[in-house]
Amino acid sequence: MTAKIKLNAASGGGSFSLQAPSSSANNRVMTLPDSADGTILTTTNPKSGNIIQVVQSTYTGVFSTSSATMVDTGLSVSITPTSSSSKILVTVSLGSFANSGKFKRAMMNIVRDSTNILIGDARTGTECTAVVAPRASDDNYVQIPLAFTVLDTPSTTSATTYKAQASRGSDTGTVYLNGNAGADSSSGNAASTIVVMEVAA
Repeated sequence: MTAKIKLNAASGGGSFSLQAPSSSANNRVMTLPDSADGTILTTTNPKSGNIIQVVQSTYTGVFSTSSATMVDTGLSVSITPTSSSSKILVTVSLGSFANSGKFKRAMMNIVRDSTNILIGDARTGTECTAVVAPRASDDNYVQIPLAFTVLDTPSTTSATTYKAQASRGSDTGTVYLNGNAGADSSSGNAASTIVVMEVAA
């Protein structure tokens, strides 16, 4: 039985081969549509907007910081784009995020390696991707979910890391991710995720 079928193009063009799997345990079936012509997509010729790959990372511990400048939270993910023209859709979901200080703020940045990919304009205060500012009678127990999505263009085929950073800015208090300062039996033990998707340009 022939293990490979090879089709040669006319006029000295290239060739196309169909080769069977190396083991009968890996039998595969390719079914062509009954109607309409089409093109078989590969990782080298996706259409614009096609999702090429998806990578997710989770952070289930409790992170805290009293830093006035942005620091890594531990929530990060790495992706290696297949094309330098690809865009990366970044979605960050913080299960719980807040400052333990009464009426104080918690700030978040989404960062590619060491570069902020989306922050507010410079004026008074701290430029950041997102901020929560709760008002509660006892902020030790405040827990606020926060989600953010941004489409980035890293212009590289090298491994690229996206991460969430946090700070209290010029406020006082301690910022918590996935937990709170109260940490009692009624507190929620939250989880956070970061998902990156390579999108064909």
